[in-house]
Amino acid sequence: MCKLGIYLVCDYPNREKFLEAVRVCEDFKIDFLEIGFPFSDPVADGDAIEQAAFDVLQRENTNDFVDRLKEVRAIFSKKLYVMTYANVVFGYGSDRFAKDIECADGIIIADLPYVESKRFKKPFEKYGVNLIHFVTPESTKEDMDKIKNSSKDFVYFVSMRGTTGGRLVLDDELKSKLEYMKFGFNKDVILGFGIKDKIDIKNACEYSDGVVIGSEAVRNLNNNSFYNYIESLF
Repeated sequence: MCKLGIYLVCDYPNREKFLEAVRVCEDFKIDFLEIGFPFSDPVADGDAIEQAAFDVLQRENTNDFVDRLKEVRAIFSKKLYVMTYANVVFGYGSDRFAKDIECADGIIIADLPYVESKRFKKPFEKYGVNLIHFVTPESTKEDMDKIKNSSKDFVYFVSMRGTTGGRLVLDDELKSKLEYMKFGFNKDVILGFGIKDKIDIKNACEYSDGVVIGSEAVRNLNNNSFYNYIESLF
């Protein structure tokens, strides 16, 4: 069955509305949540998420996000992941960061290429937090084979070049790489970037094990229409 994940920027637009969005995701039995720990230079994120991160960073820091993650864990019963950037982890201290987010199932570091991932893997695995790898349209078969052999959780397949917030296009190249990644791989391949609505989910799930929605979820949360938006996805 196709899985649905939702990405939320931690404490956006404020603590109360953020935690209410988490409760909505729990009520709708969303399969997994990605909680974005904001960073000042979010190179993988489009306008909606970038602005949300900027707004939150005016009043909060990583210590606040760690505290809030524990509140999320108390509300949300399914898989929970942190998404952030390498500088956030380094600045906080890799071992300390891993220990303080051990209530999460995994960590997604948006600007971490596979070849640089080993230095992060050890501290996170020490605390039972899986490091999630990315596959991109530029990934070679050799890259994908390495990722298949080293992944302990789902693989995040980036659907397009550039940042989040664009429109999903399932061209032949993307379909071929999704099929190759799924072949002989016993973990989920989750497609992200460009997923906005029920139609996108249906189309994407013909070639993947699930999707994650970020920019559109953030936009609807800011517009006070989050509940109706999540309901529209089913």
